[in-house]
Amino acid sequence: MRGLKICLWLGGVFCLLSVVGVFLPISVFESIAKYFGVESPGFADQPLVEYAVRLMSGTYVAVGVYLVILAREPMKYGVLVPFTAVASVLLGAGCVVTGLMVGMPVQWFLGDGVPCIVFGVVVLLLWQRVKQNSQPMIDTM
Repeated sequence: MRGLKICLWLGGVFCLLSVVGVFLPISVFESIAKYFGVESPGFADQPLVEYAVRLMSGTYVAVGVYLVILAREPMKYGVLVPFTAVASVLLGAGCVVTGLMVGMPVQWFLGDGVPCIVFGVVVLLLWQRVKQNSQPMIDTM
């Protein structure tokens, strides 16, 4: 149980760090994009880009809160823990596939996709271990 809680807490804390993205000036995002090799003139002038960045950051904050809630009492929330794990794996796979399809730099989408997949797999494995250890032994005698 301890490993599952730690994993969920770590995921929650990392997601909560995205609160910074809600408040950073868009010029900082443009600088970060240039650092990773994405040259786009007028990046900061695109309302859709700013909207999407702030929306994604806010969404990750909400996911962080959700993961912290799960981490406090994973057994209380039953099916939500394995759902979270499977959703994370699917999201990570979606990041990788979409990144490849649109021709993004590999470090961008692998930096999102791989941690999501690893997090989901680890949570699912830890959840299965917790469930196995919590099931009562059946007396065969």
